[in-house]
Amino acid sequence: MDMFRRMGEESIPRLLFHFSAPAITGLVANALYNIVDRIFVGHAVGPTGIAAIAVAFPFMVAGVAVGLLVGVGSSALISISLGQKKHRHAENIMGNAICLLGLASIFAMILGWFFLDVVLRLGGATETLLPYGRSYLQIILIGIPFSLLSFGFNYFIRAEGFPRFAMMTLLLGAGSNILLDALMILVFNMGLEGAALATIISQMLAALWALSFYVRKKGTLRIRFKYMCLRKDIVKRIVSIGMAPFILESTFTFILGLLNQRLKVYGGEVAISALGVFFSLDSMLFLPVLGVGEGAQPIIGYNFGARNIDRVKSTIKFALGGAIAFFALSCIVVYAFPQCLVKVFNSTSPELISMAARGLVISYSCVVFAGITIVASYTFQALGLGRQSLLLNICRQVLFFIPPLLFLPPLLGTDGVWMAFPISDVGGGLLAAFLLKRQFQYLERYRIETVSEERQDVQTTA
Repeated sequence: MDMFRRMGEESIPRLLFHFSAPAITGLVANALYNIVDRIFVGHAVGPTGIAAIAVAFPFMVAGVAVGLLVGVGSSALISISLGQKKHRHAENIMGNAICLLGLASIFAMILGWFFLDVVLRLGGATETLLPYGRSYLQIILIGIPFSLLSFGFNYFIRAEGFPRFAMMTLLLGAGSNILLDALMILVFNMGLEGAALATIISQMLAALWALSFYVRKKGTLRIRFKYMCLRKDIVKRIVSIGMAPFILESTFTFILGLLNQRLKVYGGEVAISALGVFFSLDSMLFLPVLGVGEGAQPIIGYNFGARNIDRVKSTIKFALGGAIAFFALSCIVVYAFPQCLVKVFNSTSPELISMAARGLVISYSCVVFAGITIVASYTFQALGLGRQSLLLNICRQVLFFIPPLLFLPPLLGTDGVWMAFPISDVGGGLLAAFLLKRQFQYLERYRIETVSEERQDVQTTA
């Protein structure tokens, strides 16, 4: 009740920080898995090692898509069931979700083992990169069950109202991965295999820590084996709710593979390495704004439900300001220190440093527009307008990104690949601004209607 009062009365900037900080920490911590791997591998193995991780990355993102499908769908249903005081039904949903994640893990491992080369080639691997990619992805496949279960448990824990415990799961995984990377690569000189082994061990530790939440009975729900038999009605509802983020992440998986394929043709293996460096830096320079959107979402949703329209509009404006300011700062950092940023991953290959730095500068030239898209997307989700959110993200990732990616490289080479990012940012940002303007007009009409209804109620009471 105190939190509900705070969401309706407390300062918006303070509330936004309170909700955004854990989300930002969790997102960055989760991204550190691949960032740290690429840093250690880049210095120990070189550009070829970074490229090997890059061509395996689309398959790993596909795993995240499955985790989102089950995690987002089940956590929403768990929250609703807990709000309705239906604890047994919430446990049934969690049991079905665990079963789904387990089956998805087995399927992914079998698919990966029997079609390993196909998966890597779809990710953009050349004949030179294939053996490196195999040595990395073969080990990563072993850790898929731990990765997906840790992912799912984190959503279940958040649904019970313990975001800090979930955040600690991600921090534990990221921290142990850094230490194990140093041990495996720098001490034992295991290269790519060491990076992969460090990743799966850290994922196992994170999964065990998340499982301990239920073993130690920290929350209200319990894992019961009798609820791990799939029920058609529950599975259908989980999939229907989780389908939107699954589609978006699956689209990103396709785009990653397409990016690697285009760069392989127009820039070779070094260009693929440059893309691996770019996405590592992008995680630190881009993901925090997603945390701002996540933090704004519950504040917008609560105040819209409470008909506090002025607070809804104020939250959106502060979130927009924060997102645009952060991206402006990111842009300044990229333009001021592009080569220094790339050298964090490799300092011995002038070709990689030059190509990645140029790609970073081009890609971040219009990144401030992306802040509008992100905040608008989370705003629509908070207001229950899931279709608008999905439409906006698909337009940005598909309509405004793929055509430039297909048509510009033959004209501009690798620069044409990088140009797809600012075109997507501008197109998505302008569409988001248009949709947000229309939504503000609706909110203003809704506010006036609400005030009118309240006055009528007062007059009726009098």
